[in-house]
Amino acid sequence: MARRRDGIETHRRILAVAQEVFAEKGYHEATVEDICSRAGSNIAAINYHFGSKEELYARVWRKAFDEANEAYPPEGGLGPDALAEDRLRGTIHSLVGKLVDRGRIGHSGKLLLREMMNPTEVIERVKDDALRPMQERMRRLMKEMLGPGASDEQIHLCGMSVVHQCLAIGIRLFSGKIPPHVRFDAPTDQLVKTLTDHIARFSLAGIERIRQDIRSGVGRTAECGRGAANSPSATDSPSAGTCVGISPK
Repeated sequence: MARRRDGIETHRRILAVAQEVFAEKGYHEATVEDICSRAGSNIAAINYHFGSKEELYARVWRKAFDEANEAYPPEGGLGPDALAEDRLRGTIHSLVGKLVDRGRIGHSGKLLLREMMNPTEVIERVKDDALRPMQERMRRLMKEMLGPGASDEQIHLCGMSVVHQCLAIGIRLFSGKIPPHVRFDAPTDQLVKTLTDHIARFSLAGIERIRQDIRSGVGRTAECGRGAANSPSATDSPSAGTCVGISPK
């Protein structure tokens, strides 16, 4: 019984230390030797409990992902019957919180952001399984907010625009390149609220404008692209590039 307890404790300690080391150095720079040294264990323990460095990283990343989601649930924990605008704000709050709140989720946010900035191939399957439900949730939300006339391209671009506003903040914090006129040193709850409010207002205004364009038949980039591709003189037309936002020379 004592040996089993020791094994459980070793497993837990290696996971905790590995999360710290991977968040600090990234997958490629982190070494098994460093993790073992900090955890007070040997390499054989990692092989026994996890099989390899790759499997350890996969377990650590998924643990970080689950911890971050528990602290900041997708869509703010709102149900499907909540207003779409409230669910969008909840989504933004969840993303911002995961990236800036080091106190509540420890190294999890930094580890997740590092993987987004420098993806590793070793956990592609784990990431796909974890992220697919969130991506599908965002797709449904954007489709609902844009209306039935929205193209797949418009739905994807709007969702991508919302997410990348949040990621840009995390990247600035991660790199230390923080604008002096923005109070990133505010208390965490206040910072999360301020950033969430701004991104939500900005995103809602943009989504509303695109929804109006869809209703009036303006900005159908997907249809424009398909029409240009099917045209015999598509490459010769001076307006062909405007379908993807490129101004003709």
